Amino acid sequence: MKRYLLLLLTIGVFAACKTKKSGHGGDEPMTLEEFQDQFPVAQLPYKLSPDSLKLSLADSLALDTADIHRFLTDTLTKGDFAKTEKVKFWPLQRMTGNPVDYMVVKASGRSGTVAYLCFMDKKKGHFLKRIRVADAGRNGVFASVQIDNRNVVKLTEEVQNGNNRETQREDFYGVSADGSATLIMTNTSSPSAPGQIFNPLDTLPRKHKFSGDYTSGDLSLVSIRDGEDGKSFQFFITFSKDNGKCKGEVSGKGQYLAGNRGEYKDKETSCGIAFQFSAGRVAIREIGGCGAYRGIKCFFEGNFAKKAEKKKKK
Repeated sequence: MKRYLLLLLTIGVFAACKTKKSGHGGDEPMTLEEFQDQFPVAQLPYKLSPDSLKLSLADSLALDTADIHRFLTDTLTKGDFAKTEKVKFWPLQRMTGNPVDYMVVKASGRSGTVAYLCFMDKKKGHFLKRIRVADAGRNGVFASVQIDNRNVVKLTEEVQNGNNRETQREDFYGVSADGSATLIMTNTSSPSAPGQIFNPLDTLPRKHKFSGDYTSGDLSLVSIRDGEDGKSFQFFITFSKDNGKCKGEVSGKGQYLAGNRGEYKDKETSCGIAFQFSAGRVAIREIGGCGAYRGIKCFFEGNFAKKAEKKKKK
């Protein structure tokens, strides 16, 4: 009888052990729903500052690295931490958005503390892509993120100047259903040489025959770069007229149409821009109201000449 009771007790212990989840010392894999439940739920608008990012979190709340790799990506920290560096992860927030949902993950290691905004598929909850959105001051640079009710993601970069932090750059992104983030607009207070424009697309590939920089005067630029395929392109347009009284700036992804034409339609507003390419030139005109990106008395229009690309030194 005692042997029979001992056998039942042993079976019960083994059964209990199998109900434990991975990441907590068990054998049974954690489900996606259980992984998501570790993230506190919030609603838009959302903001994460460098000071909030630096706040200490209990080790008991940390995410298991194996679960990060399984439900998000094993390259989450790529480019920010050394491969041999031990990094801990914490769940900061989970939000419902449109056209994607969001998960914010804090990562901390010997070299610093950052946060990643992960874009999740709305239907199945699967990971799509991520961007680093916050930094607690590595190398004197502080970064924060805001997501407004329109799902526009704003990244702000600041530098330490004495006891104060000065904003150097603000990047605004729109997010597509596939998780790709498109730069909408950039504000920068970094000093530039007279007649010099900050171009956020400057280092991107330009192998397509229409890719390049087109200018009209010193303060107007249409920058075209390669898209994900031969039918698409990335662009950045900025201009300043009437001694700076009228300015405009917009960026996004366009589609090549038949012939030498291209077109951009903003998903958030009625703004649309038509591109007409010719030998060494591009003409642009608005095909929708783009008042959100320019002054009320000027438009995205005009002819721009292609600049010769500088040859790389061998």
